[in-house]
Amino acid sequence: MLLLFGGSYLSCATIIPDYSTPTHHPMLLLTEARLAAMKQQVAEAPTLQAVHAKLMSDAEQMLAVKPVERVMTGRRLLHVSREALRRISYLAYAWQMSGEERYARRAEQEMLAVAAFGDWNPAHYLDVAEMTVAVAIGYDWLYDWLSADTRKCIEEAIYEKGLRPSENKKHASFFERHSNWNQVCNAGLIYGALVTMERWPDYNRQLIAKCLASNPLPQKAYGPDGGYPEGYSYWEYGTTFEVLLIEGLRTALGFDAGLAEYPGFLRSAHFMNYMSAPSGRCYNYYDSGAKVSMMPAKYWFAVELGDSSVIALDEQLVAAGKIPNDRTLPLYMLFASQLSLDKVRYPRANTWCNGGLTPTFAYRSGWHQADDTYFAMKGGSPSDHHSHMDGGSFVYERDGVRWAVELGMHNYNHLETRGVKLWGRQQNSQRWEIFRIGLESHNTLSFNGKRHLVTGRAELFDRVDARRGKGISVDLTSLFAEDAERVVRHAWIDRRDNLMLTDEIRNGAQPSEVLWKMTTQARPTLVDDRTICLEQAGKRLYLVLDAASEAEAVVLEPYTYKPYELRDEGISRVGFRMQLRAGEQRTLKVHFLTELPQ
Repeated sequence: MLLLFGGSYLSCATIIPDYSTPTHHPMLLLTEARLAAMKQQVAEAPTLQAVHAKLMSDAEQMLAVKPVERVMTGRRLLHVSREALRRISYLAYAWQMSGEERYARRAEQEMLAVAAFGDWNPAHYLDVAEMTVAVAIGYDWLYDWLSADTRKCIEEAIYEKGLRPSENKKHASFFERHSNWNQVCNAGLIYGALVTMERWPDYNRQLIAKCLASNPLPQKAYGPDGGYPEGYSYWEYGTTFEVLLIEGLRTALGFDAGLAEYPGFLRSAHFMNYMSAPSGRCYNYYDSGAKVSMMPAKYWFAVELGDSSVIALDEQLVAAGKIPNDRTLPLYMLFASQLSLDKVRYPRANTWCNGGLTPTFAYRSGWHQADDTYFAMKGGSPSDHHSHMDGGSFVYERDGVRWAVELGMHNYNHLETRGVKLWGRQQNSQRWEIFRIGLESHNTLSFNGKRHLVTGRAELFDRVDARRGKGISVDLTSLFAEDAERVVRHAWIDRRDNLMLTDEIRNGAQPSEVLWKMTTQARPTLVDDRTICLEQAGKRLYLVLDAASEAEAVVLEPYTYKPYELRDEGISRVGFRMQLRAGEQRTLKVHFLTELPQ
């Protein structure tokens, strides 16, 4: 296991064992045994046949298109790097599987095109990292076919445009980050260093040592029990590149520096099952997209854990023809070919709960039907990476409808090019003015119209997983410390999948107006001052205030978007408003029912 002492990097001698310079190719991910297994399984396993067919079909289509060009989108070249990775990895895969030179020749053209770029945009180092992975894989998988001149050109591009820019501390802040940036950028550097080790052995060994001393920082975020703080989409991003990093080290050098052993890392693949909802949406908290997709890197976890339940939902998607246009899709073939996909089992538990930076609870009533019930709720802090002001927020699906929604990420480039300072996380940062990110859109509480405190952190406790029902509680007090002495939310799903949310509040020294709110894509109607009817897709759900709760049902006025925001169509916000005297203690209880009680 790697350690950091006082925040400083360990010496190279401590990190890197004695090894000979790797000279075999391919050395990254692909081995003779894996190539043989892929060829065999393509002939036997239907889902591998389907993914292989897509890879070969897409590679065929790539033969007729021009190589990528260096076209920036705002401050990013990332879309170009990602397309280069998709093209080069698909074409290299096609050559390895078929032996047809037209695929290798086209991949070579792509690599020479990006090698000729003036740079790979080190000011946004993710762009450099993904481009370096792309070219390193192409160089490695096509090594025996490439000419000596082409190899030299690609080696020098990797060294000058992929590795040397990391010497600039202004660009290389990722070495100190605890986020997906660390995982992606260190993977890129390690891949580039491994395949150019023969040309620059001393430099590259030093660089690998630095990467391996840095990479434990994000690995700690999976602890203690498998939650991923940045949410669904960023698990896919950061963790996929962590898998690339770990497995690349193993196949090239025969060791992984203990990076797979960090608490919670392997278990986090189970976390992703529970972040996937029956509707085909994920629990899209923070800057996450909303759509569930098959994730090739999860198959590595299934192999590591010897547990096919990790990829049960992914196999559902592949079997349904929902194969993503993913730049890392060849990973599916590499790892799925090592599994018995005809014996995939489903998760046994219906609930999930993790601690860590972003504690999360989720409940699925089943694993097979789109109309299964789903509920998820989270804690966390606005001060964390990619966070929103959503402590205590939740999503709820029933009868095939997502009634309580999270809107997820707002397009970064749209805001940045309009001068929005998107990445501040101080109390008065402009980030919190964005509807999707700030408090206004989230399914939680507000006091006196104020923002949550960025210094606060909501924690989950009292998980219940019993036949009589499922439950979780979240302590929100520190998010409202300026206005309230105690704020605790309890969620309970009974045996018939009815949800009840109970908020226990002890007000502070001044009178307060408390707003319970929920964003929905359903059409709301006020039945009376204690009941809201939601209608969507021919279904109804009632939000009913408990008789003992003193509050008023409301349908909030539509949000007034700022000129620089993208509009969210087809949403409404509903809730309950309550007035509290100084020091008053009150309970607000809301039932989610498919029928009104008689």
